[in-house]
Amino acid sequence: MDGDFAPFPDLVKLRRKYGFLLVVDDLHLTCHVDNCLFKAHATLVCGENGGGAPEMFGCENDIDISVGTLSKGVGCQGGFIACSTRWRRLILSRGRSFIFSTTLPLPIDAAVHVAISISKQERWRRSVIWEHVRYFASLTKLNVTSPIISIVVGSQEAASTKSRISCNSNPTTHGCELRLAQLIALVTSKC
Repeated sequence: MDGDFAPFPDLVKLRRKYGFLLVVDDLHLTCHVDNCLFKAHATLVCGENGGGAPEMFGCENDIDISVGTLSKGVGCQGGFIACSTRWRRLILSRGRSFIFSTTLPLPIDAAVHVAISISKQERWRRSVIWEHVRYFASLTKLNVTSPIISIVVGSQEAASTKSRISCNSNPTTHGCELRLAQLIALVTSKC
């Protein structure tokens, strides 16, 4: 959850060359490349239609399996797996006991449906989020590339103090999270 994006175009080229399975965890968007870890939350926030990082980078058709959360951009609970029928059959046959023991309640399904409908109808919300990201970057002079901003502030005490100050004073951030000696700021469309 550091706010970086994996190098999708490079990964797609490698996938085409070597034929490996490309799975995207859009919940954490975790990818190890050159000993670096890339993470971000992108579902309903990135891409013209809210299709996440794969859509943002124009490679959604090159992803075999996409896994995401319903708790961030959608504002619900649970998660999803998006894949072809072939992969769906394999996942259902191998993960049956887990999948069917964690079925989402009907009200959550309905809320997800409404959130996706609103996301499609009110695309301006994504634009506002990215305007706030640019505004946050201009205020802080940080090289910000996503609505999740990781700020290393030193000691635990410094992180705790800066978290309290930032969460109480910055109108474009919501849901600050203290993690190690880092402050994670989440930029939203709300002021």
